[in-house]
Amino acid sequence: MNETQKFSFGDSSVASAYDNVLVQVLFEPWAARLIEEYRPWEGRRVLDLATGSGIIAQLAAGQVGPSGMVLGIDINSEMLALAKKRCADLTPEVKFTQSPAHPLEISSDSIDFVVCQQGFQFFPDKDAAAQEMYRVLCVGGKVVITTWRPVAECQFFGSICNALNMIGEPEISDMMRLPFDFMPASQLTDHFESAGFVNVRLSQQEQDLVIDRGATHAIEVAYATPIRPKLLALSDERQAEFRKTLTELLHELSADGITMGRMVSNVLSGEKQA
Repeated sequence: MNETQKFSFGDSSVASAYDNVLVQVLFEPWAARLIEEYRPWEGRRVLDLATGSGIIAQLAAGQVGPSGMVLGIDINSEMLALAKKRCADLTPEVKFTQSPAHPLEISSDSIDFVVCQQGFQFFPDKDAAAQEMYRVLCVGGKVVITTWRPVAECQFFGSICNALNMIGEPEISDMMRLPFDFMPASQLTDHFESAGFVNVRLSQQEQDLVIDRGATHAIEVAYATPIRPKLLALSDERQAEFRKTLTELLHELSADGITMGRMVSNVLSGEKQA
C-alpha cells in the first residue's frame, strides 16, 4: 500500500505528540489488555515489532523476569529515541534496534513471542514481514498481530474523517483513514497462513475510547496523529472550522462527554509449527 508512505511518524513534532497524547489515551490501554491476555510472560524472549515509542516493550519487560528478554524494533529513529527514554530504567534491560520489518538481523529460531500492535498494516511487503516473523520464532513460538478495523467502526477517528470532509478537506480525511481501511481481515489471515503459521485465529476486540478531559482533549488527540502537519498547514480560520465541526460531531457521539465511541481491532494469533 504505497499510500501509507504519506502517513508518517518521522516528523519530530508528530512523534512527540503521539507519545505525549495518543499513547496514553489509545495505545496503552490496548497494550495492557494484550499483555494481560497472553500471560504468562516469565522467561519469554519477546520481539516487539514496530515498537513505536515502546509501550508494549515497557509492559512486557515488567513481566518477562530476569530469564527473559525484550527487543523492540522500529524503522523510525524519532520513535526509537522516545522508546529508549521510556524504557531507560527498566530491569531487565530492553534493547532497541532500528530496522524495517524485513530483513531482521535476528537469528532464526531465537524468539518465543512476536507482537506487533497496530504496525503490520503499514509494512510495504506484508508477506515478507510475516515470513521473517516465522523465521525468527522458535518452534512452538507465537505471533500476535493487531490491526484496526475500518474507520467506520472506530468511531472517534471516523468523526475526524467526517469533520474533515465536511469542511472540504477530503485529502486529509483520506490520510486519516490509512491505518484503518486498507487491511482486510481475510488478507491478514492469508499473509500468516502463507508464511507457514498454524492454528491461525482471527478475532475482533473492542473497547471504549475514553478521553478524560472531553472535547478539548479530543482535539489534542486529533492533532497528535500523523495528520498533524497537514492540520497545522491549514489557515487559522480553517483549523477553527475543523475544531468546531469535530466538537459538534463528538457531542453527538458521546453521551457522557468523555467516552468517544468504540474502537474495534482485529487480533490475529498463530504458532510456528513443529
